This record gives sequence, structure tokens and C-alpha cells, in this order.
Amino acid sequence: MIGGPRFALARARAALPALLALTVVSTLAAALTVGAAASVRSLEAREVRTAVSALSADRGRVVVSTEEGEPTAAVLDAVRGVLAQHGVENAVTATVEGDGIVVAPDVGAITADDLSGLGDALGELKSAVDDVTDARVQVDGGLGSALDSIAESVRVRRGPTLVAIGMLALLVSVVMGAVAVEPVRARHAETLLLRARGARTRALAALAGAEAVVVAGVGGLVGAGLATAIPAALGGVLTVVAAPPLIALATAGALALVAAVSAAVATGRSADRRSTRAETATLVSVAVVLGVVTVLAAWRFAEAGTPVDSAGVIDPLVALAPALVLLLAALVAVLMTTPIARLISAGLRTTRGVTPITPLRLGSRRPARHALPITLVALAVGSSLVAVSYAAGVAHLGDAPEALRVGADVRITTIPDDVGAADVAAAAEPKDAAMPARSLVVRGSDSRIPLIAAQAAQLGDVMLDAGGAIDPVAISDAVAPAHLGIPLTGADLTLTVESEPQQMLVDDTGALAQPYPLDVRVAVADADGELHWFAFGTADMTTVENDDGSTMTSWDVHAEVTEQLDLGEGEWSLAAITTQPYDWFAPEQGAVITATSGGQTVDLAGFTAAPGTPGQVEAAGDGVRIVAVSDDRDRQPTRALAPETPASAPVVITRALADSMGLAEGDALSLDIDQPRFAVDAVVAAVVAVLPGTPAGEGMVVDFGTLSLLSPVELVANQVWVSSADPDAAATAVQAAFPEPVVLVADPRAGSSAAGTTVAFAVTAVGALMLAAAVLVLRRTRTRADSHELALLAVLGLGRRRAARLRAGEDLFALLAGAAAGALAGLFTAWLVVPSLVRAAYGTIPDAYPVELIVPWGAVAASVALIVAIGAVVVLTVRVPSRLAPLLREDE
Repeated sequence: MIGGPRFALARARAALPALLALTVVSTLAAALTVGAAASVRSLEAREVRTAVSALSADRGRVVVSTEEGEPTAAVLDAVRGVLAQHGVENAVTATVEGDGIVVAPDVGAITADDLSGLGDALGELKSAVDDVTDARVQVDGGLGSALDSIAESVRVRRGPTLVAIGMLALLVSVVMGAVAVEPVRARHAETLLLRARGARTRALAALAGAEAVVVAGVGGLVGAGLATAIPAALGGVLTVVAAPPLIALATAGALALVAAVSAAVATGRSADRRSTRAETATLVSVAVVLGVVTVLAAWRFAEAGTPVDSAGVIDPLVALAPALVLLLAALVAVLMTTPIARLISAGLRTTRGVTPITPLRLGSRRPARHALPITLVALAVGSSLVAVSYAAGVAHLGDAPEALRVGADVRITTIPDDVGAADVAAAAEPKDAAMPARSLVVRGSDSRIPLIAAQAAQLGDVMLDAGGAIDPVAISDAVAPAHLGIPLTGADLTLTVESEPQQMLVDDTGALAQPYPLDVRVAVADADGELHWFAFGTADMTTVENDDGSTMTSWDVHAEVTEQLDLGEGEWSLAAITTQPYDWFAPEQGAVITATSGGQTVDLAGFTAAPGTPGQVEAAGDGVRIVAVSDDRDRQPTRALAPETPASAPVVITRALADSMGLAEGDALSLDIDQPRFAVDAVVAAVVAVLPGTPAGEGMVVDFGTLSLLSPVELVANQVWVSSADPDAAATAVQAAFPEPVVLVADPRAGSSAAGTTVAFAVTAVGALMLAAAVLVLRRTRTRADSHELALLAVLGLGRRRAARLRAGEDLFALLAGAAAGALAGLFTAWLVVPSLVRAAYGTIPDAYPVELIVPWGAVAASVALIVAIGAVVVLTVRVPSRLAPLLREDE
């Protein structure tokens, strides 16, 4: 009775509208899935090609050479054979240039799929050439390491795209399963009749499954073929990479399998009548199981933050976590629709009209009929909200991670000791501002903390705000001293050093009173707070060669020395005076120092000893008396500081570091600085989220001048931070003048590559809207039962128009329920996953960097309104069948 081709065809003709709907939906679903895969591949290919084209000559190729000179044909064939063996012969070019074979990527053909195979092929080049020649083989070039870096960049960005693809895949599966059930609903009476006449449930389920496989498979192949052919045709014009045929076939097969399983299960369950209560209990059970799985997936996502771990392994449960949250919300909305509809209808029980109470009562009595619309609309709204929030988060972050990494428009680091930071800053043209700095390390109890000593007056003009995460001007105000030193009235400074005579033991017969030689260093601050050091001595050294060839050093010590310093134009202030005895002289030496500037006496009486400095500092009239001390093992300078110089250096510290050290604003701490080794007291002036220019965004910043005054050793700037409207030109100018330092410039590709991941979410959101609209259009009053109900409503006194309005009201309530559930679920899902996904899209954002959820409420409202409007248009187009009599006679 069941199983013949003629019976199957006749049975299919009876449910032709439902089967056509399944074909259309499977075609659309396959096209969306394969198209999404193609878009992701295209974006990755564009990222790879952009990165490869930016490689330098040394890092952009590999040169294979032998001692024989010009490579032979056998060597060239061996190289090409290795490339072909790994399937990357079309992604690179292998040509003979001079005495070597140059292997370089083909910028117009290489894709992300070629990176792994190309890396393996490059590693096997040497052994492959060794097999065909006895000469020594050499492989040079940094292409392999460059490709590894590019592959790592692509890998970290696959996490967000996998989440988007997971949302689309789950949505497609739900839609395919629901649409595959429509032919079963259309043939429900037939199924019961065949069951009553002895047909087995297994046979009916197998027949329905086979029918769904054929119909959905054909639609899936058509959609996958279109989604593969169109990108392949555009590949020669745009950077478009089609999905492989294997993905297209796998997509069509998966859709057919989902449709077959759904149709078979639905047929088996509908072969025997079940009560609405039983169906509701089943739905509740499914929701409970799904809730447990969703909670586990959300917990895993919170732990990982991205579906791709550091080794490149994909966790499917993490990738599906956002989609499961949206699906669970949709099922909860289906379950809550009945009680909510009953509550609203109970509140409207005094209403005399047919609407709105009748649509609410109808909707509350048959939740299964509205399960699919509610689910689809909830998934569409939720997907769009997640997509909009993700796009807003990436757009808000922009190039902030690169700004955090570099710290300024241009940062020049590792400046050699024999190169002046001022000369490097002068070479950075064009520039708006430049700031010398020094990178130091503070020795912690169990860690090494980065410390940036920067010229605070320029910090607000040079340091980038890392996307608004910090306020450089506020940092500058926090660490910059009110002023450094005593203001000078002229552009010159004249210092007079009167050394005090000391008793020197000449021999056993007597002693001689005379001063000892001193080394004097003076710190003068300019208007920007930058210190300039000047040094001079109180003795002249003469080296005399004896008759036997040995040398002897003689000293001519002056009891009074006057040194005039030409400072140049500008505002100057005297910040510090340091004296230091020479190595082998007496343990202490006192000197009185006076100063004049612009013909006026500079009052040095208020100078005090620097914290921790040896010796003595005291006032001597308008001057200052400094007593420097030394011994055979140590010769430390004695430093006198100008009045109001802070005894503790104000520092700004990052929040995570402050929490780990138990520090708050206003707390004091001691900085044990390494290389050079010294200790200095500090006070926490402010706490910030992150600090640009440090390896992980963590550390401290202090004013370079203040730290230099409090440091017993000389600090020399080894970095220059530059603000420039044309960073590339400034970087090029510095590299041309000084090739030794490392020049860092923000890479604009990081932000654009991260922004490319939003395409996958956009495809998911658009796909969800298209599938929801298509299903709503194809599903509206299509079954005979729906048409029969409309005919009864029209004949019983409502008329055609009011009957259609009644049905539209019922469906519109389900639509609004789904939209409300989707909005709530979308916002919750965005709060749960979007910050982590945005962080994963960049891959280099430190944990301390605050990545917050950005919800563009205007775009959110517009997307929800668009989805509701499209659904409402579809729902309001319900029409009563034109011929009512045949529908009413079906019961006879």
C-alpha cells in the first residue's frame, strides 16, 4: 500500500504548496550559509594579501641557492614539486633570479587557506633540494616567520566569525526543521487515515523523510551552487573567494538531513493523536534540556571568551553559546505566550467586540501554531541586536589597540647611548610635538613593573588617549611638578665655587691645608620642564710622562672657580646643584656656591639636600654650602635641590597594578629601580585604566625631570615620543637619519581587519531577517485546516474582512511576543558575548584595557522596527479563500 513511486508522487502533489515552500527555504538557507562562508574567506584573503603586500623584501620571499651557482632545472623542479605537494603552487611564484630561486607569494592569488600549507612547504625546501644535488644548499629569507605572524592574526579573528556563523547555522537548522514539518501538518488527516488502515508508523516516517531529503536536497544544491558560482565569477574583478565545492555539498547535505529528521520525527509523533497538554509538556522538557546546555555553553564562553584557543582548536560549544541563548529565549517566549495572552484577555473580558479579545484567546489555546513565528522573529531580532552591538563596539574601539601599543603617533625606542634624544626628535619631521622619555623597570616582590619616565609638560600633547580609555592631559597634570627650580632673570647663569681648604697629611713631618678637587654639575630646567645638565670641575689635570716612560697625573686645584653658562633665549630656572669629590682624595670636601643671572644675584639659601643624598647642604648667605663625602669604596654625589622640589615623585599607576599592590591614590611607595640601580620614594598621584607604550598596558609613569632630580645617578632618555599629522613621514625621516633605533608606528590594518569581522554578523542578521520573512510569507494560511477555519469565521457572521482581521490580530500578537523576547535576549546576549568578541577580534588588547558594551539605541530601535514592520506587512496580507463552500463541505 505504501512505497510505490506513483503513490509517492500523488502524495507529493497533495502537499505541493508545502513542499515548494521547503524547496524555496532550503535554497535560501543554502545560499546564505555558503555565501557567509564565502564572505569570511574573502575577508581573510583580503587581510592576507594586504599583509603580504606590506612585507619588506627580506621578509616577503625565500631564496634557495646552491654552491653550484645558477640553479639547475632539477633544483627548480624540486622546489615546485614541494609547493605542488602541499597544494600551494598557485599561491606563490618560483622563479630563477641570479644564482637562486626566489619563492614569493602571489598577492593576487594567495588566501588564508594557503598559509598553513605554504609554511610547511617552505620548511621542506632545503631537504627537497638536497635530494637532487650534492652541493651545499642554503635557504634565506624571512617569509616563513612572516606567514606565521599573518596566520596568527587571521586565527585570532576567526573566533568572532565562528560565533556569527554558529548563530546563522542554528537559525538555518531551526527554520529548515520547522518548514520540513509543514508538509506533515498539511497531511495530518491523511496520516491518521493511513494509520487507521494499517500503515505502520515507521513506514510513514521513512516516506516523509525520503520526500524531505529529495526536496530539501534539490533546493540546497541550487542555493549552494548559486552562492558558489557568483563569487567565483566576481573573483577576477574583486577580492572575492568562493567557498570550496566541498562546503557547498556539505551544506546541501546537512540541510537535507535536518529536513529529513524533522519530517520523520514529526510524522511519527502525529501518527497518533496527542493532546495539547502533552505537546506543551514536551516543549517544556525541550526547553529545560536546552536551558542546561545553554548555561553550560555560556559558562564555557565566559571562561574562554572566544571559540578559538591559543593552539587554534575550535570549541563548538563556545561558538554556539550566543545562538543557544537566543534559541532558549525564543522557546521561553513560546511557553510564556499562552499565560500572557490569557492575562491580557482576562483584563479585556468586559470588551464586547470580537477584537482584540478573540485573537488573544485563540492564540492562548494553540501555542504550537505560533511557535515557529515567535521563534523566527525572536532569533531575527536577537541576531540583529547582537550584530549591531558588535559593529558598534568594533567601530568605537577603532585603532585604540594600536594607539595603546605604540603610545604616540610615532615612538622611537632603544636609542643608543651615543645618540642624543634631542637629535632624534629633531630628525622626526614633520612633527607637532616631541617628548623625550626613558623606559625603566621597577623591581617588585615577584614581578618587574614597567616605569615610563616622560617629560610631563609634553605628555598631554604626545601620548594618545587609547580610544578615550585615559586622559593624557590629566596624567600630565598629575605627575608634572608645579615648577622646577628658582626662576632666572637672564639667559645666562654664572656660578662661583669657593672650595674650603682641608688638612692633607703630606708626610710624617707635617700637614698642608688646601682644597680638594670637586666635580660640579648643575641642572637647569627650560620652560617645558626639561632638564639640561652642565658640568665643570675645580681642578686642572695634567699628565706628565717620566723619563722611564711612565706617566704621572698632577692636579692644579683652584680655591675659587667661576663658570659662566650660556643658556640661550627662553625662560630658565635653576633646579639642582651637585658636587662630587674625585676618586682618591679626602673623605669630604666643602664648598660655598653662589650664582648670578642677568646681573642679579640668585638666592640659593633655600636649597636643601635631596632625599637620601650623603653629605650636608646648608645656607651660606645668598649661597649654599655643600659638603660632599666619599670613601675608598663609594663616591656618591651630594645634591642640593631648589625649594619646593617634591621629596617624593608623583606617579600614575594602572588600576590592575594598583589593586595587586594594594595601593590607592595618595599612598606612598618606594621604587626600587633596576638598570640603573637606585631607589626613590614616590606617591600615587592618580590611578588610570591602562598606560600606552608599555608591553601589556600596565605600569607607571613619572615625570622625567622630577625622577632625574631625585635619582643619585644620571638618567639619559632612550626614547622619543612624537605627535605628528603624518606619522609615516616622521618615521621615515627618523629611520633615514638614525637606523639603529626601533621606530614604531600604529598599524592601520589592525583596526580594518577587526572591522572586517562585522561582515559575518551582518550576513547573519540579514539572513535571519530574510528567512523569517520568507517563512512568514510561505506559511500564512497555507494548510487546509487554516483555510477551513477562516471560512467558518467568515460564514458565522464575521464576514471575509473581519475574519481576516481576526487571524491577522492573532498572528500579530505572536509577532510582537517574538520581537519582545528577541529584544530582551539580544541585549542580554550582547552584554554576555560582545565585549569578549570585540577583544578577540583584535587579539592584542591587554586584559586591563576596558572593552565595554556599546549599544547604539537608535540603530537597535531601527532594526527592531524594521523586522516588526516587515512581519506586520506579511501578517496583515492574510486573505480569506475566495471559495468557501468546498471548504465547509469537507466535514461532510
